[in-house]
Amino acid sequence: MTAASLALHSRRFTSLLATSTSVLSRIMSTHLERTNGNTREPEVENCTVSSITDISPTVKLLQLAPERPVTFKPGQWVDFFIPRTNMVGGYSLCSDPRSPNLELAVKYSTHPPAHWVHKTCKMGEKVLVRVGGDVFLEPDSRVKVVLLIAGGIGINPLLSMIRAGVDTETKYHLLYSAATVEELIFFDDLEKLTASHDNVTVEYFITKGTVKLDNLVKANRERISPEAVNKLVSDYKSRFDESDMRCFLCGPPPMIDFLSKEIKMKCEYEKWW
Repeated sequence: MTAASLALHSRRFTSLLATSTSVLSRIMSTHLERTNGNTREPEVENCTVSSITDISPTVKLLQLAPERPVTFKPGQWVDFFIPRTNMVGGYSLCSDPRSPNLELAVKYSTHPPAHWVHKTCKMGEKVLVRVGGDVFLEPDSRVKVVLLIAGGIGINPLLSMIRAGVDTETKYHLLYSAATVEELIFFDDLEKLTASHDNVTVEYFITKGTVKLDNLVKANRERISPEAVNKLVSDYKSRFDESDMRCFLCGPPPMIDFLSKEIKMKCEYEKWW
């Protein structure tokens, strides 16, 4: 092996080790530890679970009825306090901030809060939430175009942004990737939004399996690539001032790590899950 090849392998190993260490650190730390430096509302709010719905083979949608109105900005999340455990969960809100109820889409895992949602939670359960987060989009921000990039369960905060902005003049374009069609949660909601609002468009990306839905005409059988994103960015920059554009990214940490370095405009994101 030449010195150049050895140096290249060394750099790749160092990069892989750094990524693995970062991921392991996130897994082992708690939600409160990972978000210790984030802004939070001072009040913890009482809520009742008003409905639980299976929206994919691995995701349940919780609707929470707060005892008093809870305000949040689209893109924010909640600390989620559940009965009979000291472990606090963290979940992005997917509901419209104008709705009186809060919605959380929770993917199954053995993490105690997610496991509780999937295996124990029943309608009428009492929970506590506290709003937090520093990456959000004000519905009255008046930007002209918002590019949204979602991977899997990362659709949650971006859907909240779309729901809050459908009645504005801002254009929302979503790139949404999931492993299978079944895991494209909120597919029906997104199709209704695009059909009824000219300022909302969506492209779907399927990374595994086959596409079986006849009406999924916009599906790409691949991951979201920097080339696909930058093609859009280049088009937007040719028509808008960059100050009139925003880009939000939410998905698995490796996806965020990769795309955020390759996209040719500022991407806003949080890595806390």
